[in-house]
Amino acid sequence: MYPPEHISRAKKFHLDIRAVRGPETRKILLREGFVCPEVYGDPAILMPLIYTPAHQEKEYEYSIILHKSDNKEVSNQIPIMCRDYREVIDKIVKSKLVISSSLHGIIVAEAYGIPAIMLSDKRSDFNLLKYHDYYYSTKRENYPIATSIEEALSIEPVQLPDNLDKLREGLINAFPVDLWRT
Repeated sequence: MYPPEHISRAKKFHLDIRAVRGPETRKILLREGFVCPEVYGDPAILMPLIYTPAHQEKEYEYSIILHKSDNKEVSNQIPIMCRDYREVIDKIVKSKLVISSSLHGIIVAEAYGIPAIMLSDKRSDFNLLKYHDYYYSTKRENYPIATSIEEALSIEPVQLPDNLDKLREGLINAFPVDLWRT
């Protein structure tokens, strides 16, 4: 189990936790002694409430979003390091499929209704916890993980989540407006 110094962390730090990405994060926080509500959702699922692309017709069969640590360039790549987030979202929305080694590439694609496939080259340092956390929060426990772009193109993407509106509502309701009231 956890040594007492870990359990006492909750007593040392007061965290006002209102929401977390998913149930895996919640389990960790509860084990550490923190109070954590069952309110799930990555803030990126809110993007469609903030920005709606003007042109949504499909131009690309697929697009690739690589994690910022992936130091390679591939065709059909959407560069995520840019000055304007709208450029990235515009390209995502014009894609029929997104293949992504970036969790937020997957989340933003799905938030806009674009199927996504997770890309992992199975590096030993590739942490799947955050991916499990997101997928579990959307009630999907089985999802494909491609090890190459070619494999991703041969895989059927997992069904789009049907609970994003509920997760969005939970995040909005969990927002700490009380901290700004005088």
